[in-house]
Amino acid sequence: MKFPKFWCRVHNETGKVVARGWSETSHDEAAANAERRLRRILDFLQDGGRLDEYQYEADGVICEPVIDRVFEGETETAVISRNAYGSLVLNTPHLMIADIDIQPPRLPDFFRRIKTWFGLGRDRPSAEQQKLEHVRQWQRSHPDFSLRVYRTHSGYRVLVINQYWPRVDEQALRLLEQLDSDPLYRRLCKSQSCFRARLSPKPWRVGVPGAPTRFPFRNASEERAFDQWEQKYRQVAEGFSVCRYVETIGKAARHNSLTALIAQHDAWCCGDRPLA
Repeated sequence: MKFPKFWCRVHNETGKVVARGWSETSHDEAAANAERRLRRILDFLQDGGRLDEYQYEADGVICEPVIDRVFEGETETAVISRNAYGSLVLNTPHLMIADIDIQPPRLPDFFRRIKTWFGLGRDRPSAEQQKLEHVRQWQRSHPDFSLRVYRTHSGYRVLVINQYWPRVDEQALRLLEQLDSDPLYRRLCKSQSCFRARLSPKPWRVGVPGAPTRFPFRNASEERAFDQWEQKYRQVAEGFSVCRYVETIGKAARHNSLTALIAQHDAWCCGDRPLA
């Protein structure tokens, strides 16, 4: 897993182009790396390039602060981080987690209502049912794996509960792709060398406006503003769950080294409250 100790954020004269730099040794080195990255970005834009819309990464490392570390004995099994929009995230290289989105209906509501009135497509499985059946079929063709399946706000989360992964390797990435896991999620797993699972709701789904600033904070004032926002967000988030248990597929027993982590995952983000 890649979670550097020091981060720094810099921007150009207009403030429109932001670069983040990191270091394992000092804030000064992080600042120097941020300045070098800003120059590379500006040169890239001057040559006609376009900024990547996905701004989690800085030179192959996701820019997230560490909130907590999870240990089993003396072995660190997971890291809890805070992502760009303020939600907590479980990071672990050992428990495979697949994030599977369900695509929204392509037909406008009006046409979907017409189909309903005339009984068209009534016997066709919903997108939700099709996605779950795909996971079940995958497990039947891979009987050595046992899966724990959860419903999320916009799809499914699948944990592979009987295999302990020493790291996120090419085989793991292929399995995530076969399970139809989100491509952007797979990219993050590869970049960060760990699997990821969001533990707290997305702020906009619980009616909380976006955070006033983002990590790394430029000064104490920004950090205080974020702390005030986070306090409100956490109070509202308590009324929501991130996922809801659906079923376990497969006969292989749960791996002993994953039992505690799976239980912690469920305690952190599962429940009967509205999904967000």
